[in-house]
Amino acid sequence: MTELVRTSAFRNGNDDEGATMIEEEAFITGSSEFPADIVAGGLEATLNRLSKWLVAALFGIVILWRHDAESLWAAMGSVLNTVLSVTLKQILNQERPVSALRSGPGMPSSHAQSIFFTVVFTILSVVEWLGINGLTLTISGLALALGSYLSWLRVSQQFHTISQVLVGSAVGSVFCILWLWSWEAFVLNAYTSYLWVRVLVIVGAVGFCLGFVLHVIKHWLLEE
Repeated sequence: MTELVRTSAFRNGNDDEGATMIEEEAFITGSSEFPADIVAGGLEATLNRLSKWLVAALFGIVILWRHDAESLWAAMGSVLNTVLSVTLKQILNQERPVSALRSGPGMPSSHAQSIFFTVVFTILSVVEWLGINGLTLTISGLALALGSYLSWLRVSQQFHTISQVLVGSAVGSVFCILWLWSWEAFVLNAYTSYLWVRVLVIVGAVGFCLGFVLHVIKHWLLEE
């Protein structure tokens, strides 16, 4: 006997843009067998939901590995990058492809912007540490591939258009480069010369990080 089974999973309406509406169809003939595309769809939805944790973990690992003043500056930049994304969304006010899945504007993709800030920071850190060689090119390629795939999930799960993801990726990459360049061009010399600048950078980084932790607790944990 052949039976058509439909199951739907709905996102929970919080700021976690990872959950998505999935409609699965499977024909049961004696035992349940799910088609490969349904399994793949469920995997993509799970990876999309976990993407923010993966990116945050990668960024945290790089920060702990570097444990220097520039990493504190980068931590401040990552939070400001998020603020920039929210600001641009309010200014551009472009709708998402399927507004029922997530309220609020979608240009640029904040996920893609954060992902590529982290990817660029990781690549620059590895190159600074090891130079340009086969290993760093491999690591850089893997980081770009991972970032591109996690960003593409925003399109496949219908939270963003391709243009919204591309713009978010570009803004995050450029902002990371400019932010780290500002450290080398302006802040580093003042940081090594003046105590008050060192205190300001350290206190600022700690404050930004505490704010991010509170954001994670409120929007990533309590609302899930």
